[in-house]
Amino acid sequence: MRILILYESRRGFTLTVARAIRDEFRARGMTATTCALGTVDAGTLAAADALVVGSWVAGKIVVGVGPAAEAIRAIGALPDLDGRPVATFCTCDVAPKGTLATLEDLLLERGATVVGGFAFRRRGSLRHVPAYVDAIVPALERAGDAPAGAEA
Repeated sequence: MRILILYESRRGFTLTVARAIRDEFRARGMTATTCALGTVDAGTLAAADALVVGSWVAGKIVVGVGPAAEAIRAIGALPDLDGRPVATFCTCDVAPKGTLATLEDLLLERGATVVGGFAFRRRGSLRHVPAYVDAIVPALERAGDAPAGAEA
């Protein structure tokens, strides 16, 4: 399985998480690469069997909390994902509120099969990367095996 990890990062922590996820996939013998969400091209997307999409959480604790505006725009510009399996993640300082649900909704609009997500907080959350990958690998594989348009 070829996995493409797409991220929108502002201060570098989301990129750090994306690279840690990539490295965890590679440690399991899977092909994984990272790419900034706003710069991914159609050929790179087409070569991936599954996606992991992440964004930092914008907003002020209780006001305007959600994925970064740049991530929202970039997801909206993606081509039809035609049932491709996608896992999500976000990075935040305090609380993600509905960020993962918003990412899921945006990706469903692009035709993805969303299999789960996780919020990584800045303090100590990199230790959760192996468990996140443990959880999403079987879901990505199951969803990738299902025929387009079928329930995973």
